[in-house]
Amino acid sequence: MTIQSLTPLAAPAERLAIQLGILDSDGRVRVDPDEITDEYLRDISTNTRAFLVLCSAELEEYVEARCLNFLSTCVNESSKSSQHNCLHALSIHFRNNIGNLLEAGGHFVDFYASDDQARRFTKDIKSRNKNNQNRLGTESPLLNKRTLIIRLCNWYRDDVVRPNHGISSHNLENLLSPLGFSRSLVKEQCSVLCGALAGLAAARGEAAHRAAQSNGWPFKGLPAPLEQQLSLRDAWDRWQAVIDSLQEFEDLLAIDPDSDT
Repeated sequence: MTIQSLTPLAAPAERLAIQLGILDSDGRVRVDPDEITDEYLRDISTNTRAFLVLCSAELEEYVEARCLNFLSTCVNESSKSSQHNCLHALSIHFRNNIGNLLEAGGHFVDFYASDDQARRFTKDIKSRNKNNQNRLGTESPLLNKRTLIIRLCNWYRDDVVRPNHGISSHNLENLLSPLGFSRSLVKEQCSVLCGALAGLAAARGEAAHRAAQSNGWPFKGLPAPLEQQLSLRDAWDRWQAVIDSLQEFEDLLAIDPDSDT
């Protein structure tokens, strides 16, 4: 069973799986014994745990980077419709941030002002009120379209992407909804991927948040029988299910977010 290199995640995951003994040197999943015992599961627990945690981290970073790339593309998009829809969704998501910014005072709104006008306005304000110089710093107190876009992008990076910790479908929805993709649209267009993420996230959670030493893997809190526990095949299949359905995520990013926000 060799990985189809559909994404940048595939090849590194295969190399890691080979190093951890989950795949053989030819990229095939190592065969579990016919009888999967507690002793066998304990023997492979370190390998399966490491694989699930490390691959999940790669996946999380990949999805976050693709969302940031999507935002960057929309901001610089020649299509005014694509740019408008994404920024409109961000403005709604961060409406409280915008409101707090304006309520704090010292900012003026003119979406039609050019960048040169904004710079001249900032220079004029500073020269008339030197007490505001330190507070204003290099930021323009005039919010035109460009300065608002910069703030929206920074808020998305700092308030959405950075606090994201997880690989579940809920995490995926949290990353995409501020960009204009409704939760219902994500569930509809990425239905197979969301199911695969749920399986991987559950296994990753057990691997990352349980003690290394235990009387059984993946621990007594998980359901019997042994076949439901994480063998080499199960750990790999959960990851492969995500890789096989990740194209749904890429196809979704190719959709121009519209009024379905």
